[in-house]
Amino acid sequence: MKVFPKIHRHQEIQKIRGDLERDSFPRLQMFLLVTLTGASGFVASYTFLHAGLVEMWLRYLASFGVAYLMFLVFLWLWLRTRAEDYADLPDVSRATSSSSDGPSACYSGKGGDFGGGGASGSFDSPTEGISAIGDSGGSVGDALGTVAEAEEFAIPLAALILIGAMVFSSLFMVYSAPTLFAELLVDGVLSASLYRRLRGLETRHWLETAIHRTAWPFILTAAITSASGWAMTLYASGAHSIADVVFHSKQGG
Repeated sequence: MKVFPKIHRHQEIQKIRGDLERDSFPRLQMFLLVTLTGASGFVASYTFLHAGLVEMWLRYLASFGVAYLMFLVFLWLWLRTRAEDYADLPDVSRATSSSSDGPSACYSGKGGDFGGGGASGSFDSPTEGISAIGDSGGSVGDALGTVAEAEEFAIPLAALILIGAMVFSSLFMVYSAPTLFAELLVDGVLSASLYRRLRGLETRHWLETAIHRTAWPFILTAAITSASGWAMTLYASGAHSIADVVFHSKQGG
């Protein structure tokens, strides 16, 4: 019986990562998956709203939960499309101790880019007109001006927080795509083949790997988005969507 040299998980991940970066476009593929995930979240939020879930903070949390489940499904589908490239093993009876090179396939995804912006405003409090009130009147006017400015900045600030959280999470996922895909291939394909038993490769279930690598970015983004929804609800009581909050702001509260 041929004896195969034992390799380590980290070495195999680095090898497959190099193959992916050389022969494929893992970050473009991840960008496509993230775009589909975001679209799933928007569809879920729209569906929840028309189903009666009007609290924004709760609806955003539920939508992120659906989006994350869809993201895991997309990773599973990607893994299935690449399984044949790494599941083909050499004939055991003819195998030697030297490692074999596995074929790789090219795959590219396309996406779009997005951005957001905010607005700013000012409120000039009256400093003349009521001389009898004196300094106390001026203090009240300054306080009202501060409140008005805070209200005017509330909507763009919340929008910037939402956009910033989503952009940061998306960029992190795209940047780490080669390593994530390599780990998924090691755990989802090689662990189910003779390759593991012959070479002593230590692996774990692909779903465990996916959750371990991606859960925290989704959790942090969901928490920030939910908190922004809660803040907008406080600003515009009774608002069920961002459009309602914008309408409330234009009406002057």
